[in-house]
Amino acid sequence: MPLPNFLLVGAAKSATRSLYNYMIQHPDVFMPKLKEPQFFVAAQVQNRIQKWVDDETQYRALFAGSEGKKAIGEASVMYLFFYREAVENIKKYLGNEIKILMILRNPVERAYSAYNFVRVNNPEEKYSFESALEKEDERFKSEVSLFMQYRKMGLYADAVKSYLESFKSVHIVWYDDFIKDVPGTIKSIFRFLSVNPDVNIDYNKRWNEGGWQWKNPVLRWLFMSDNPFKKAYKMFSKKKKGVRTNKFFRDNFAKKAEPMDSETRKNLIEYFRSDIEKLSIVTGRDLSSWLE
Repeated sequence: MPLPNFLLVGAAKSATRSLYNYMIQHPDVFMPKLKEPQFFVAAQVQNRIQKWVDDETQYRALFAGSEGKKAIGEASVMYLFFYREAVENIKKYLGNEIKILMILRNPVERAYSAYNFVRVNNPEEKYSFESALEKEDERFKSEVSLFMQYRKMGLYADAVKSYLESFKSVHIVWYDDFIKDVPGTIKSIFRFLSVNPDVNIDYNKRWNEGGWQWKNPVLRWLFMSDNPFKKAYKMFSKKKKGVRTNKFFRDNFAKKAEPMDSETRKNLIEYFRSDIEKLSIVTGRDLSSWLE
């Protein structure tokens, strides 16, 4: 059974779902239906996220049907967060010639996007953004979702440095570039993976879009807690494949998220400043716009 020859390692809430869905449209690219197996950091993520694979046989089975594909990979965002364990295990199982792909987003924007996404989708998130940031260290010691590490997941510099030093082929996609030119970015990824960059890809759809909130607490309870309404909705949504029903409920029961508080933004910029400056040196990328 073939194993991956490339990995998309993060970062979370930086359009990895969109990258995955564009990439799997390529006839020479194979990625499993389970987008994020998290196999190489299974010990770190177990019971902290919804799905993971910790058995080698099961991991190999994910790539059944990939025979004949030029680019075989998977996309697990926790490989960037738990980079020490990930790098060690990736080298152990796949060697250091595997291609590493990552997409990096302004960590301030990433943090707030992650909060809004978790707030909408996870009933464990009961706090305001500011309170959640204050409780981050305390929460890390418990078993709440790792995706609530809003600040820590944006500390990229050491992780990126480790990947660059450990693997021969590392391609960094910048979220800002991706948003400005989606087709151009995807073509650059295909070139990195040594597959034809000029195949037809449907770029009209976006996935896991954040930036919205429930209109009121009652709606949040209806959709987030275990109740008859939610069960009925899930059955109906599954029957209709979810796309139109999700859009209907978002359009009618959700609102655009409030902008981040200006003082909170300033505090986050200072929190990330040294890491951003280090990342700029490591990658050779001018990241001064992230400090504005």
